[in-house]
Amino acid sequence: MKKKLMLLWSLFLIGCNGQTKKDDLNEKTDIIKLNFKNVSVALSGINSVNNNAQEDFNIKNDATKILMQPAFLESDLLDGKELKFSNENVKNIKITFSYDAVFYGEEKVKTTLGFKRDTTIVLKFENKKVQIPSFEDIKKTVFKKFEKKEIYDVAYLVNRNYFNKIVENYEVYGGKDSPDYKLAVAFLKSKKKSQKLEDLFINIDYMKFNIEFEDNSKLHSIVFDRMFQNYVFSEKEKISNVGEIIPKGFYVLDSNILNLKKNGFKILALEKNEIKNKDNAQHNSNPIIVLQKKSNQYQKVNDNYNLIFKYDDNCPADGYGGIVSKNNYFTVQQIFCVDFLFVNSYTTFKIDENTGNINLYKYGEEYTNRSNTMLKIPSKVWSVKDFGMVKFESVNEGFLLNLRNKKPLEKLNK
Repeated sequence: MKKKLMLLWSLFLIGCNGQTKKDDLNEKTDIIKLNFKNVSVALSGINSVNNNAQEDFNIKNDATKILMQPAFLESDLLDGKELKFSNENVKNIKITFSYDAVFYGEEKVKTTLGFKRDTTIVLKFENKKVQIPSFEDIKKTVFKKFEKKEIYDVAYLVNRNYFNKIVENYEVYGGKDSPDYKLAVAFLKSKKKSQKLEDLFINIDYMKFNIEFEDNSKLHSIVFDRMFQNYVFSEKEKISNVGEIIPKGFYVLDSNILNLKKNGFKILALEKNEIKNKDNAQHNSNPIIVLQKKSNQYQKVNDNYNLIFKYDDNCPADGYGGIVSKNNYFTVQQIFCVDFLFVNSYTTFKIDENTGNINLYKYGEEYTNRSNTMLKIPSKVWSVKDFGMVKFESVNEGFLLNLRNKKPLEKLNK
């Protein structure tokens, strides 16, 4: 009888040990246990892509701060989970979500647009547990923070750059019959900008969350960082919004960049589309546009539609000849005719960074006799002393031709 009782007791202990082992947090595959110096914390209900949820994350622990990062694209996002503490001494538990507008159009790559926001929530501690909020619930209340023109503009630019890449490398994306290519072409052809972020493949998502709590008057934290990358515009992508500034019916014939101490400027020479494919075309009446770089994009600050002379059917000169720059000066060159002379002119402007003013700095002409190209003719130069303070937009063909009534400095062409 005693032997039977001993056997039953042994079986009971084995059964209890088996049950205890089953409930041990270390043995559960959907739990991640994090150990601090005096307290341990367990995240439960983890969807794992491995045999053990712990293997889905890279975890660094310095006793008071634990950093978690996903090891795989499929790793659980961890929001909405239950957090269990090993004792009841913890207090002041709160979570801070850091989130941004995220471009998800590119497969397996998510990039943020650089408009980070934070939201902190105090968590209710009960029975040694707290519930981590689901970010989807938070997103409903913070979405309006991202319905702003500046965010739509950057989102549109990111889409434009991405679809340009597909069109330029269409073979990599499955050819011209692929859905990606067709979608890219449709987007780039469309003149209408969507006012819905989802139409621009933008989602509001969190980049990381930080859970903080106190234990024995010491601050502890768990940081889950999803390692999103911020979208970085290349030099080519930064200026791609220039296409939105160009008036209808024109294209960029030439351009020049001025990188000053405080600001960046871009000078454009435009031309009508109808001239683009003409052979031996003369370039006349070209608009000159001045752009200033602000927040990765250019904005028009000035223009002049009358600086480049009108077409003259008695003059075989080329017209517009180029833009050069140095420091905060830029020079617009053109070739036109005066009587039997070819005139190669140089109109130089100065940008004042402090005031933003663009004024005429110098105007020069060099001459070539159309019937005797070997004949040496002195060049002429007019400066501020000759014409005073003249704004960029006020310089036109009539103004420059009238400068001949003022005696300028003269020098002999070499």
